[in-house]
Amino acid sequence: MLTNRQSTVVDSTLRELFFRNKKPAVNAHSKTVLVLLFYHMNGLERDLKELNDLHENNIRVRICPDEQILDHYDVNDLAKLTGIDDWISMKDVETQKEQFDHFYIPILPFSTVSDLLNFNDVRPSIRIVLWALMRGRQVSTFSAGADPYHTIWQELGLNHGTANLKVEMKKQLQQIRGFGIQLVENENNLIDHFLTSFQKNKNQVITANMIIKLAKAGRSYMEIDQQTIITPLARDTARKYQVEIGREKGR
Repeated sequence: MLTNRQSTVVDSTLRELFFRNKKPAVNAHSKTVLVLLFYHMNGLERDLKELNDLHENNIRVRICPDEQILDHYDVNDLAKLTGIDDWISMKDVETQKEQFDHFYIPILPFSTVSDLLNFNDVRPSIRIVLWALMRGRQVSTFSAGADPYHTIWQELGLNHGTANLKVEMKKQLQQIRGFGIQLVENENNLIDHFLTSFQKNKNQVITANMIIKLAKAGRSYMEIDQQTIITPLARDTARKYQVEIGREKGR
């Protein structure tokens, strides 16, 4: 855990990094995504450059590191890995959380899944995610870090666990989806995921073409609100492409 002195240094570094390397701002009507960066037992198994694609598509990306990842990585090194200069401390997130439209976890460790399932609001990063869910904000994660059947685990030689271990891991992953967290299965289609998510806040009609695009993007689940209209052709197309459509409850 970070000491008070370390925390002060980190906060200062994050602010300095932001103001020193600040990129031209996107327009005032753009959406803002808060990326919560956690430490995984496999480290940072990918460079996260896809986050830059969001910025280039008029989506503002701000990154907040969890305390545990700062025990393993320097903030400046993390900025180079992600390609994003817009960073914010956890302390500042807690006071500015209302400004974020979407909360995204690109690397999902087991501890984060467990803490969410156990409502561990003592941990600041988990408290932020729980707040976002209860506030009705969009929350999503790239699920590979906690999905034992993803090819990443096979590539790392970590796919030899027992069947019961894998079933339990997958079960917990599905449980957090039940909490309202959207699971992203292919990070290469992150832009489509966010654009679809932002459009979901408007009354809209789900068409067959939208379902086909989702299927081609490798997505098998689409969550919509109670006001969204699904055309009969869209329902038939969803069955054909095996895309599950679920409505949010209590919205």
